[in-house]
Amino acid sequence: MTLRFAANLNFLFTEASASIAEKICKAHKHGFKSVEIPYPKNETEEVVQATNDTGICVSLINISLNTTCDEFKFGTTSIPGAEKLFEEQLDETIQIAKLVHCKKIHLMAGIIGNGPSKEHFKVFTSNLKIAADSLKQHNMVGLIEPINKYAIPNYFLDSYEKAAVAIQEVCSDNIKLMMDFYHLQHIRGNVTNALEEYKPNIGHFQIAQVPSRNEPDTRGELNFGYIFEMLSEFDYDDWIGCEYKPKSTTTEGLKWISKYGLKL
Repeated sequence: MTLRFAANLNFLFTEASASIAEKICKAHKHGFKSVEIPYPKNETEEVVQATNDTGICVSLINISLNTTCDEFKFGTTSIPGAEKLFEEQLDETIQIAKLVHCKKIHLMAGIIGNGPSKEHFKVFTSNLKIAADSLKQHNMVGLIEPINKYAIPNYFLDSYEKAAVAIQEVCSDNIKLMMDFYHLQHIRGNVTNALEEYKPNIGHFQIAQVPSRNEPDTRGELNFGYIFEMLSEFDYDDWIGCEYKPKSTTTEGLKWISKYGLKL
Protein backbone atom coordinates (compact mmCIF):
# COMPACT_ATOMS: atom_id res chain seq x y z
CA MET A 1 0.00 0.00 0.00
CA THR A 2 1.25 3.48 -0.86
CA LEU A 3 1.45 5.72 2.19
CA ARG A 4 -0.15 9.16 1.94
CA PHE A 5 0.63 12.08 4.24
CA ALA A 6 -1.37 15.08 5.45
CA ALA A 7 0.13 18.26 6.90
CA ASN A 8 -1.19 19.00 10.38
CA LEU A 9 -1.63 22.77 10.36
CA ASN A 10 -1.49 23.13 14.12
CA PHE A 11 2.20 22.23 13.78
CA LEU A 12 3.36 22.75 10.18
CA PHE A 13 3.69 25.96 8.15
CA THR A 14 3.27 28.10 11.26
CA GLU A 15 6.48 30.15 10.79
CA ALA A 16 4.88 33.14 9.09
CA SER A 17 1.27 32.15 8.49
CA ALA A 18 -1.35 33.58 10.81
CA SER A 19 -4.40 32.00 9.22
CA ILE A 20 -5.45 28.45 8.44
CA ALA A 21 -6.23 29.48 4.87
CA GLU A 22 -2.66 30.72 4.34
CA LYS A 23 -1.27 27.49 5.75
CA ILE A 24 -3.48 25.45 3.41
CA CYS A 25 -2.07 27.31 0.42
CA LYS A 26 1.52 26.85 1.65
CA ALA A 27 0.98 23.13 2.27
CA HIS A 28 -0.37 22.75 -1.26
CA LYS A 29 2.53 24.76 -2.71
CA HIS A 30 5.03 22.41 -1.07
CA GLY A 31 3.40 19.24 -2.38
CA PHE A 32 0.88 18.17 0.25
CA LYS A 33 -2.39 16.89 -1.13
CA SER A 34 -4.08 16.76 2.24
CA VAL A 35 -4.20 18.72 5.50
CA GLU A 36 -5.48 18.33 9.05
CA ILE A 37 -6.93 21.54 10.47
CA PRO A 38 -8.18 23.03 13.73
CA TYR A 39 -11.73 24.34 13.81
CA PRO A 40 -11.56 27.49 11.63
CA LYS A 41 -13.16 29.97 13.98
CA ASN A 42 -13.86 33.33 12.31
CA GLU A 43 -12.32 32.26 8.99
CA THR A 44 -14.73 29.72 7.57
CA GLU A 45 -15.16 31.47 4.22
CA GLU A 46 -11.42 31.86 3.74
CA VAL A 47 -10.75 28.20 4.55
CA VAL A 48 -13.48 26.99 2.19
CA GLN A 49 -12.07 29.24 -0.54
CA ALA A 50 -8.53 27.94 0.05
CA THR A 51 -9.65 24.32 -0.22
CA ASN A 52 -11.60 25.09 -3.38
CA ASP A 53 -8.71 27.00 -4.96
CA THR A 54 -6.10 24.34 -4.20
CA GLY A 55 -8.25 21.20 -4.46
CA ILE A 56 -6.57 19.99 -1.29
CA CYS A 57 -8.24 17.32 0.84
CA VAL A 58 -9.12 18.13 4.46
CA SER A 59 -8.61 14.70 6.02
CA LEU A 60 -9.26 15.69 9.64
CA ILE A 61 -10.74 18.60 11.58
CA ASN A 62 -10.60 19.13 15.34
CA ILE A 63 -13.89 19.74 17.09
CA SER A 64 -14.72 23.33 17.97
CA LEU A 65 -13.13 24.31 21.30
CA ASN A 66 -13.79 26.93 23.96
CA THR A 67 -10.24 28.26 24.35
CA THR A 68 -11.31 31.06 26.71
CA CYS A 69 -11.97 28.60 29.53
CA ASP A 70 -9.17 26.40 30.95
CA GLU A 71 -11.66 23.67 31.80
CA PHE A 72 -12.88 23.34 28.21
CA LYS A 73 -9.83 24.29 26.11
CA PHE A 74 -9.02 20.65 25.30
CA GLY A 75 -12.58 19.50 24.67
CA THR A 76 -15.79 18.68 26.51
CA THR A 77 -16.62 15.11 25.48
CA SER A 78 -16.04 13.72 28.99
CA ILE A 79 -16.97 16.76 31.09
CA PRO A 80 -20.07 16.42 33.31
CA GLY A 81 -22.34 19.43 32.99
CA ALA A 82 -21.02 20.36 29.54
CA GLU A 83 -23.16 17.96 27.53
CA LYS A 84 -25.14 20.72 25.82
CA LEU A 85 -21.94 22.57 24.93
CA PHE A 86 -20.50 19.36 23.46
CA GLU A 87 -23.53 18.90 21.21
CA GLU A 88 -23.32 22.53 20.07
CA GLN A 89 -19.60 22.16 19.30
CA LEU A 90 -20.20 18.90 17.46
CA ASP A 91 -22.94 20.43 15.31
CA GLU A 92 -20.77 23.47 14.51
CA THR A 93 -17.92 21.24 13.45
CA ILE A 94 -20.08 18.97 11.32
CA GLN A 95 -21.33 22.00 9.41
CA ILE A 96 -17.77 23.14 8.69
CA ALA A 97 -16.69 19.60 7.81
CA LYS A 98 -19.48 19.40 5.24
CA LEU A 99 -18.31 22.63 3.60
CA VAL A 100 -14.73 21.33 3.17
CA HIS A 101 -15.79 17.72 2.44
CA CYS A 102 -13.99 16.37 5.53
CA LYS A 103 -15.03 12.93 6.79
CA LYS A 104 -13.19 12.78 10.14
CA ILE A 105 -13.64 14.85 13.30
CA HIS A 106 -11.34 14.61 16.33
CA LEU A 107 -13.60 14.57 19.39
CA MET A 108 -11.32 15.90 22.13
CA ALA A 109 -12.10 14.43 25.55
CA GLY A 110 -11.17 17.30 27.86
CA ILE A 111 -9.13 17.70 31.03
CA ILE A 112 -10.30 16.66 34.48
CA GLY A 113 -9.25 18.37 37.68
CA ASN A 114 -9.43 15.69 40.36
CA GLY A 115 -8.52 12.55 38.46
CA PRO A 116 -10.71 10.16 36.45
CA SER A 117 -14.11 9.11 37.71
CA LYS A 118 -16.95 6.85 36.69
CA GLU A 119 -19.03 9.95 35.99
CA HIS A 120 -16.52 11.25 33.42
CA PHE A 121 -16.49 7.90 31.62
CA LYS A 122 -20.29 7.75 31.68
CA VAL A 123 -20.53 11.24 30.14
CA PHE A 124 -17.80 10.37 27.63
CA THR A 125 -19.56 7.27 26.28
CA SER A 126 -22.96 8.97 26.33
CA ASN A 127 -21.64 11.87 24.26
CA LEU A 128 -19.88 9.48 21.88
CA LYS A 129 -23.17 7.65 21.28
CA ILE A 130 -24.85 10.97 20.45
CA ALA A 131 -21.94 11.85 18.17
CA ALA A 132 -22.06 8.48 16.44
CA ASP A 133 -25.71 8.98 15.51
CA SER A 134 -25.11 12.50 14.19
CA LEU A 135 -21.96 11.56 12.29
CA LYS A 136 -23.62 8.55 10.69
CA GLN A 137 -26.19 10.84 9.08
CA HIS A 138 -23.37 12.69 7.33
CA ASN A 139 -21.16 9.70 6.52
CA MET A 140 -18.48 10.95 8.94
CA VAL A 141 -16.32 9.35 11.61
CA GLY A 142 -15.53 10.66 15.07
CA LEU A 143 -12.00 9.97 16.29
CA ILE A 144 -10.90 9.65 19.91
CA GLU A 145 -7.20 9.96 20.71
CA PRO A 146 -5.35 8.90 23.86
CA ILE A 147 -2.96 11.74 24.78
CA ASN A 148 0.05 11.26 27.03
CA LYS A 149 0.37 13.01 30.39
CA TYR A 150 3.47 14.95 29.34
CA ALA A 151 1.68 16.63 26.42
CA ILE A 152 -1.59 17.41 28.26
CA PRO A 153 -1.59 16.72 32.00
CA ASN A 154 -4.92 15.46 33.39
CA TYR A 155 -6.36 14.70 29.96
CA PHE A 156 -9.26 12.30 30.46
CA LEU A 157 -8.43 9.90 27.65
CA ASP A 158 -4.94 8.90 28.75
CA SER A 159 -4.84 5.19 27.86
CA TYR A 160 -5.59 2.91 24.93
CA GLU A 161 -7.38 0.46 27.19
CA LYS A 162 -9.85 3.17 28.20
CA ALA A 163 -10.36 4.16 24.56
CA ALA A 164 -10.96 0.55 23.51
CA VAL A 165 -13.55 0.03 26.27
CA ALA A 166 -15.35 3.23 25.24
CA ILE A 167 -15.40 2.20 21.57
CA GLN A 168 -16.72 -1.23 22.52
CA GLU A 169 -19.48 0.32 24.63
CA VAL A 170 -20.52 2.78 21.93
CA CYS A 171 -20.46 -0.03 19.35
CA SER A 172 -20.56 2.12 16.21
CA ASP A 173 -18.47 2.17 13.05
CA ASN A 174 -18.69 5.96 13.27
CA ILE A 175 -16.44 6.15 16.36
CA LYS A 176 -12.82 5.09 15.82
CA LEU A 177 -9.42 5.29 17.46
CA MET A 178 -6.80 7.80 16.38
CA MET A 179 -3.34 6.31 16.90
CA ASP A 180 -0.57 8.87 17.11
CA PHE A 181 2.79 7.10 17.41
CA TYR A 182 4.09 9.98 19.53
CA HIS A 183 1.44 9.38 22.19
CA LEU A 184 1.52 5.61 21.74
CA GLN A 185 5.20 5.41 22.63
CA HIS A 186 4.83 7.69 25.65
CA ILE A 187 1.78 5.86 26.99
CA ARG A 188 2.66 2.22 26.45
CA GLY A 189 5.27 1.54 23.76
CA ASN A 190 5.26 -2.01 22.33
CA VAL A 191 4.29 -0.52 18.98
CA THR A 192 4.13 -3.71 16.91
CA ASN A 193 1.76 -5.51 19.27
CA ALA A 194 -0.28 -2.35 19.85
CA LEU A 195 -1.00 -2.10 16.13
CA GLU A 196 -2.21 -5.68 16.06
CA GLU A 197 -4.18 -5.40 19.29
CA TYR A 198 -6.10 -2.25 18.33
CA LYS A 199 -6.28 -2.85 14.58
CA PRO A 200 -10.10 -3.29 14.43
CA ASN A 201 -10.62 0.07 16.15
CA ILE A 202 -8.09 2.25 14.32
CA GLY A 203 -9.50 4.97 12.07
CA HIS A 204 -6.54 7.32 11.68
CA PHE A 205 -2.77 7.59 12.20
CA GLN A 206 -0.45 10.46 13.09
CA ILE A 207 3.34 10.57 13.34
CA ALA A 208 6.10 12.36 15.28
CA GLN A 209 9.40 11.31 16.85
CA VAL A 210 9.71 10.68 20.60
CA PRO A 211 10.52 12.47 22.87
CA SER A 212 11.23 15.63 20.83
CA ARG A 213 8.05 15.53 18.73
CA ASN A 214 10.14 16.52 15.70
CA GLU A 215 10.34 14.96 12.21
CA PRO A 216 10.37 11.15 11.92
CA ASP A 217 14.04 11.09 10.87
CA THR A 218 15.30 13.02 13.90
CA ARG A 219 17.09 11.30 16.77
CA GLY A 220 14.67 9.55 19.11
CA GLU A 221 13.07 6.38 20.40
CA LEU A 222 11.10 5.36 17.32
CA ASN A 223 12.42 3.59 14.21
CA PHE A 224 10.22 5.12 11.54
CA GLY A 225 11.78 3.06 8.78
CA TYR A 226 10.27 0.03 10.49
CA ILE A 227 7.01 1.84 11.32
CA PHE A 228 6.49 2.90 7.70
CA GLU A 229 7.07 -0.70 6.61
CA MET A 230 4.41 -1.86 9.07
CA LEU A 231 1.95 0.78 7.91
CA SER A 232 2.47 -0.13 4.26
CA GLU A 233 1.35 -3.66 5.14
CA PHE A 234 -1.49 -2.49 7.37
CA ASP A 235 -5.09 -2.53 6.20
CA TYR A 236 -5.35 1.27 6.16
CA ASP A 237 -5.84 3.20 2.96
CA ASP A 238 -6.12 6.79 4.13
CA TRP A 239 -4.08 9.84 5.10
CA ILE A 240 -1.41 9.79 7.82
CA GLY A 241 -1.19 13.04 9.73
CA CYS A 242 2.21 14.76 10.13
CA GLU A 243 1.65 16.18 13.59
CA TYR A 244 5.21 17.05 14.49
CA LYS A 245 7.13 20.20 15.47
CA PRO A 246 9.66 21.11 12.78
CA LYS A 247 13.18 21.09 14.22
CA SER A 248 14.07 24.14 12.16
CA THR A 249 11.50 25.13 9.53
CA THR A 250 8.67 23.17 7.97
CA THR A 251 10.15 23.16 4.48
CA GLU A 252 13.66 22.26 5.65
CA GLY A 253 12.24 19.39 7.66
CA LEU A 254 10.39 17.82 4.73
CA LYS A 255 13.57 16.04 3.62
CA TRP A 256 12.50 13.03 5.68
CA ILE A 257 9.96 12.12 2.99
CA SER A 258 12.52 11.37 0.28
CA LYS A 259 14.93 9.97 2.86
CA TYR A 260 12.48 7.14 3.52
CA GLY A 261 11.69 6.72 -0.18
CA LEU A 262 8.19 8.14 0.26
CA LYS A 263 6.08 10.72 -1.60
CA LEU A 264 3.46 13.24 -0.58
